[in-house]
Amino acid sequence: MNFIFVCPEKNEIFESGEFEMIENRGIITDEAGNRSLDAKIALTSACPFCGKQHIFHVSELICPFSGDK
Repeated sequence: MNFIFVCPEKNEIFESGEFEMIENRGIITDEAGNRSLDAKIALTSACPFCGKQHIFHVSELICPFSGDK
């Protein structure tokens, strides 16, 4: 499965399936009752735009179905 990422250095969008989930704290619920995953995703290969291996909080990822953050 590919996730959609935005390079924080170059602000370019790319897809990759080369990642691992880290710091998975599970599902959290905010004061309004909205549920979300509290985890981070680490690239296991270099970013195609800047060559770094970024770490993203899942809230920073773009939804592959709607294109929304």
